[in-house]
Amino acid sequence: MKRFGFLSGLIFLSLSIKGQAIHIGGNLSYYACYLLNKSISFNTSDSNYVFTGGISGGISGVLYFDQGGYYSRRIYGVNMEVNYSRLNQSYKIFPTETTPNPDRFYQYRYRLGFIDIPLLFSSCPSHHQGVTFEIGPQVSFLTSADAKVEESRVDPTPAIPFSKEQFRKVSYSAIIGLGCFYSFTENFALVGSFRGGYGLSDLTKSTGNSMLYNPTRRFWLGITVHAYLKLNKYDSKKNRGYKYYIKHR
Repeated sequence: MKRFGFLSGLIFLSLSIKGQAIHIGGNLSYYACYLLNKSISFNTSDSNYVFTGGISGGISGVLYFDQGGYYSRRIYGVNMEVNYSRLNQSYKIFPTETTPNPDRFYQYRYRLGFIDIPLLFSSCPSHHQGVTFEIGPQVSFLTSADAKVEESRVDPTPAIPFSKEQFRKVSYSAIIGLGCFYSFTENFALVGSFRGGYGLSDLTKSTGNSMLYNPTRRFWLGITVHAYLKLNKYDSKKNRGYKYYIKHR
């Protein structure tokens, strides 16, 4: 009962804020992603990264403070999302103690699933169109983890160095994005942005041997598309609609 009262209070407070506008919708992202580790190289060595893509999607909610519907001035908001994310990372290993042989290697892929919850500060010059900027933290909860061999030119293929227990259940990241907001009507809009993220915490657990252990950090960069239903609170005496401001900007 106390929780219900607390939640009701938050909702009442948000609805009482002058000039607020609520947007709800969904999002979809495709990105290049890496599990960065100091022991892995981008150059040909005993092991290196292989370009791998990831995907995520979920629901979005934004609370904008737009001064009663003044479309002509800059607005600010808080964006919260709940997304399911699939992070893939392939590695190519050259099992040799001398110069790597490009024809003798094996390649395997980590596949990690997360529930990502970003909380982002967002700004936009207007609700109808314009450049948007977003920045903020993200908390992630590990939901799945597995690995598979993609290609092998080594016989026998060494065992994949993988265990789900080696990954932390909770991790943290920082996100930054830049994009374009466009309203098709008073109540529907699309937002496309280039968004990048970097892991602030280690994805894996320490082995206890500091001489051999290297932390693994999440990194991704890609395109995110949002579709929003705009539940705007208008000041009927001051707001003339987005079409008016398109003509008079």
